[in-house]
Amino acid sequence: MNSGRPRGLAAMLTLALGAGTVAGAGLLGSPAWADGGPTATYTLDSTSIWTGQQVTLTQSGLVDETPDTAPVRTVDWGDSSPVETLPADAVKASHTYAANGSYPVKVTLAEADGAEGTATFAANTVQVASAVGSYKFSVASNWTWEGGGATAKLLLANIPANTTRVWVNWNDGKTSLLNRTHTSTTHYYPVGTHAATITLENSQGMAAPVTTRPYTVNVDYTRPSSTLKMPRKPTRASYWKTIQGTAKDGQTGMDSVGVQLWKWTSTKDYYFNFSTRKWVRYTPNKTKIPKAAVSWRGVDSKGIWKLSVPGLSKGYYLEVDYVAVDRAGNDDGWKYKVQKLTS
Repeated sequence: MNSGRPRGLAAMLTLALGAGTVAGAGLLGSPAWADGGPTATYTLDSTSIWTGQQVTLTQSGLVDETPDTAPVRTVDWGDSSPVETLPADAVKASHTYAANGSYPVKVTLAEADGAEGTATFAANTVQVASAVGSYKFSVASNWTWEGGGATAKLLLANIPANTTRVWVNWNDGKTSLLNRTHTSTTHYYPVGTHAATITLENSQGMAAPVTTRPYTVNVDYTRPSSTLKMPRKPTRASYWKTIQGTAKDGQTGMDSVGVQLWKWTSTKDYYFNFSTRKWVRYTPNKTKIPKAAVSWRGVDSKGIWKLSVPGLSKGYYLEVDYVAVDRAGNDDGWKYKVQKLTS
């Protein structure tokens, strides 16, 4: 029967050394796995960022009871990206968030023997939202001549106050750098369809870019149109002191209207010199017509062009030649009106 006495070598040692001696010899006490796991404090440089920006995680105050083996530290950024294992000597780690959302960041510390540590955060949830702002071209399209281009105006609004720089990629190999207070900027585009990409930047880096709706530069192949307004009493010379008409273009817009004036009788011909404001005798095959014989007139907001002419009287035929030219260089061809002045 078991008399309750210790048996074997272990029993003999216990009896010989006594409990206090065993403890002093290190044969009793807490095993290594019973030590507390590592602890560390972590901070995020921001918990509110724009989509496409990054946050940086910083470690401080690491306490490890087993300094001979470094703890394994892993970071779960909370956005379903792979869990990241930090290098043994790393005290910082950065991560970029590609989508809007609320993401809890978790750090796990573990010893080689499986003992888990404690990671302490002041705040560990990152809020990610799109960078606000609105960007659009002032018009969706413009017209130009073949081989030409047009200047696009980009409008910017509602840019966040913490924006430090605004990058505009015109997507034609050129980029503009603006400050936050800019409300518009311009860029020259060739014929074709284009879009600009805007990227905001602040202390957390660059946000996800935003692309505008397309802007198109079209070639204007369409001619303008023009008319001559007949006076109420066209046979009277005094009613032609002011000559006027209209011109319009539905694409690039009107540039100007060219006007040339002639008067004649059965024996004499005259052209009007707009520079000297005088009628000049014309002899066929001898007189050289100067540039001043043509006046280029702009049109007002209603498309009206006009000019005044002196020296008209009865007994003459008056001829008004006119042509409209748009900004693309298209014209509607020279037209004319001949009127006999009888009074």
